[in-house]
Amino acid sequence: MQRQEREQLEHEVQQLERARPGASAADLESEVRSRAPVAYESWKAETPNLRSRLRAVQRWRRGARGRDAGKGAVHLFPYLWPIGERQRREVDPGFTPSPMVASGSWRIFLYNCGPEVVRDVRVFLDKTALDYSPSILTGHFTEIHWQRQESIKAATMLSDGPDPSRHELRVEFVIARGTRQSELVGALTLHPQQGWMFFAGKDGRAREVE
Repeated sequence: MQRQEREQLEHEVQQLERARPGASAADLESEVRSRAPVAYESWKAETPNLRSRLRAVQRWRRGARGRDAGKGAVHLFPYLWPIGERQRREVDPGFTPSPMVASGSWRIFLYNCGPEVVRDVRVFLDKTALDYSPSILTGHFTEIHWQRQESIKAATMLSDGPDPSRHELRVEFVIARGTRQSELVGALTLHPQQGWMFFAGKDGRAREVE
């Protein structure tokens, strides 16, 4: 699917979300099919699994929508979001996920799902500095190298393994062309046999890692 087709689908979903905020993802997916049939068929050919398309609709509908008391568009994405290998494959067809079967993901990426380049990106896991990226372009990714945290790495090597554990993720970055500091803070859940399973943001946003 070409970039302009994806952008058209995102735009249609966000228009529908403004008009019908209570609609289900399935309803929006069906409506997009009639409103943008060419782009939809390209998308369907690239993403034949309906469940994957519905997850994409849920991501798109959380983009810019509505008005905040006349102050302009409200952007509901937090700019950066942690995703797993299968989720990256949905938005990055050139990416090849690991053949290892797991409910979660053993690799985790920060995805710039916001409307602009983010800069000076610093990643901390359990208060330990892990990674730094000068910038992440819109629609691009950077990997979180969690294996550098020895205590977390050791827990995954146990044969039986402990119960799932929660680890604080903090990402500091700069937006608005380098003029405003922002951050993403929340808890990542790690299952010792299944990988990273879930992220719960401090601001209330949450979703599975796959």
